[in-house]
Amino acid sequence: MLKESPLSVLAEAVRAVASGGAWLDQRFLRALAGTEPAEGAESKATLSDRERKILRCLLEGLGNKEIAGRLLISETAVKTALQQLFQKTGVRSRSQLVRVALEQYHDQI
Repeated sequence: MLKESPLSVLAEAVRAVASGGAWLDQRFLRALAGTEPAEGAESKATLSDRERKILRCLLEGLGNKEIAGRLLISETAVKTALQQLFQKTGVRSRSQLVRVALEQYHDQI
């Protein structure tokens, strides 16, 4: 569950687990399964120009400080953009972001 999730989602998850079930955010489930969102579900997010540039640098293996230097932005701006990318793609780590970028956003980067 993402910490940005609304309280209604938290309540749904607590009810599911309390009744003996399991709960997993659908975004993580789709990422783990490697499937596209179902019809009617949220579609693939469009990346901003800065996010595309940061992803390209990330794919080259650059660290935050190196990305900031190359793009002439602050390291904080890089971290913020990465957090936005994590949120847009439903991932929690840089390695997951790279995988999702290559699989789902190759046409944008």
